[in-house]
Amino acid sequence: MNSKIYIAKSGIKNAGRGVFASKDIKVNETIEICPILILWRKDAALIMKTALHSYVYEYEGDSVLMALGYGSLYNNMDKPNAKYELQEYEGMSKLDSELLFTAIKPIAKNEEIFIDYGIRDYLKTLKQSS
Repeated sequence: MNSKIYIAKSGIKNAGRGVFASKDIKVNETIEICPILILWRKDAALIMKTALHSYVYEYEGDSVLMALGYGSLYNNMDKPNAKYELQEYEGMSKLDSELLFTAIKPIAKNEEIFIDYGIRDYLKTLKQSS
């Protein structure tokens, strides 16, 4: 799959698996590009009631998206060492978008890679609308 990263048990208690660097990764270096699945409002509401709620990202309105590849296995951290950006391409369907994961700090070989999912604000909005 991707020679820069691998999956292993996370160092975060009760987190399960996480994504780790298989070699040193420099600031601004691309870590992974993942295709996505968009779950629109109705499906998103159902997903948020299952164990999959821990593996999705906020999307437009009340929708969420799931990243394929290792994209939904990165663990959340308030002070992450990586970021993700939605890549939408002009002239293509939103369904063909991808998530681009990039280092925002140097990441050492065998270090876990963390992002900030931003899902906390989405969950607050979802609870308020219930």
